[in-house]
Amino acid sequence: MATKIDARPLLVLCAVSLAGCINFSPLDDLDATTPPADPFQAALYKNYSFLAKSFGQVGQAQYGSFDQDSSIPLTETQGTVADLANTYADKAMRLTRDEVVDPEPSRDIKTHDQRDRLVRALSTAKDVYPRDAARAQADWDCWRLNLRVASQVPSAEKCRQSFEITLARLETEAAAVAAEKAKEDEAKKKAAAEQGQKTAPGEITENP
Repeated sequence: MATKIDARPLLVLCAVSLAGCINFSPLDDLDATTPPADPFQAALYKNYSFLAKSFGQVGQAQYGSFDQDSSIPLTETQGTVADLANTYADKAMRLTRDEVVDPEPSRDIKTHDQRDRLVRALSTAKDVYPRDAARAQADWDCWRLNLRVASQVPSAEKCRQSFEITLARLETEAAAVAAEKAKEDEAKKKAAAEQGQKTAPGEITENP
């Protein structure tokens, strides 16, 4: 006679096991993370987190994120808002792991120069003006990424308009930083030259 087995405990065990194996999306992980310590990365994390959460409840992402290995064609607007939200969340999460998050690539010749200008300004000014630098990068990414979701094309245009303002501000700040550095370098050269003039050939000015 066959033995009848009560399957209910097995079902409970299975449910518990599955619950422990769920792969949460980057958007799910945002609230349990600590922002980076670096001022620029912390400001960038704040911007990306805001963008990720700005869509509200977005449901399950179809593709996960718009990375370079994405299944979404880069020239078409086939993504979902959930994909977009998780892309911003993924950028924020990468910053918490001390990863470098570069501005989104430009996908056409027209915007290539604008991205180059952003990268140059970031390299010069992000340590001195971290909040403004982070906002400019976030505006750029918002413009380029939102274009990939049909319903977010109008918001992409707003991000483009904001980017033009924040990029111009960052470039002004970068020019000021570069000018100050050039001034400091010139002062160092002048001081070194004056010190050299005071020291005659073969003269020892300090105790060995």
